[in-house]
Amino acid sequence: MPTLIFSKWSPGGNTTLLFPTSGLATSLQSRLARQALSESCLGGEQAGFVDASGPSLRMAGGEFCVNASRAMGAMLACDEDCLEQPEDISCHGSSRVQQDTDGSAGAIVSTESSEIQRRYDVSVSGWPSLVQLHVRGRAPHWLVEARLRLPEITIQRKAEGIHLVRLPGICHLLLDGHTHNQPEDCHAAAALLRERHELEHEEAVGVIWWRVLQGQLNMLPIVHVRDTRTDYLESACGSGALALALSRSQAGGGNAFSIMQPSGSPLDVRLFSEDGVSMAGVDGPVTLVAKGQVWLPDMTD
Repeated sequence: MPTLIFSKWSPGGNTTLLFPTSGLATSLQSRLARQALSESCLGGEQAGFVDASGPSLRMAGGEFCVNASRAMGAMLACDEDCLEQPEDISCHGSSRVQQDTDGSAGAIVSTESSEIQRRYDVSVSGWPSLVQLHVRGRAPHWLVEARLRLPEITIQRKAEGIHLVRLPGICHLLLDGHTHNQPEDCHAAAALLRERHELEHEEAVGVIWWRVLQGQLNMLPIVHVRDTRTDYLESACGSGALALALSRSQAGGGNAFSIMQPSGSPLDVRLFSEDGVSMAGVDGPVTLVAKGQVWLPDMTD
């Protein structure tokens, strides 16, 4: 009976399934992800397919995802640790990634601040340049920062208290909660907003209600992915946090933000310049939840 190896991760609560690419067609990846994400199967909020030898990550809908990228950073660090300590229980089902001899796909290890720090440069669907993943910690808990080289980002005012931020691979509609109250039915409201602002055909769209409460920036994201036909009220959204930070920064709100996610875990976003290039870092915890094998009906097709 055909099975698919999987690992399940929690980057700040945004439960993510990662599968090996294994030569699977992109259309099949979308179908398998939709089956695996269902509550009757593995459950989760998003899924991606990884090639650890690249290394590369393709989200099931071809969209861009910060949190899945951060989860892949933890996966690469976990697999590397398994080469050194194969008896560790977290290594069960490991893909056992080998470091490239030239170091381009492997880790740059630092022992500053008495903790192991690794860096992986990963190709991620939707994003035009390599994503730098800076990983600290050991299984099953890590802190992972995704550092992104920012292309030109469009921020468009759509209406009072509504801005559209277009990132590569995903766009986010931001609604100021002080002007637009969070609705009782967020899914229906998000669908209506996608239609009203002609975003139905985008490969991935986030609709985010945000507000500042007692000095803390909070957000509630609903993310729709076209090709997987999924809509999730996500427990955390890294690209949404980045979009919100960019919008607040443009409004004069600084360049460092701690944005509380629905999971109760914040994501820290910083905007900075490196060698004259505009950069962003999205940092937060990543936890390994499970590893194993899953049988999916479409694997037999």
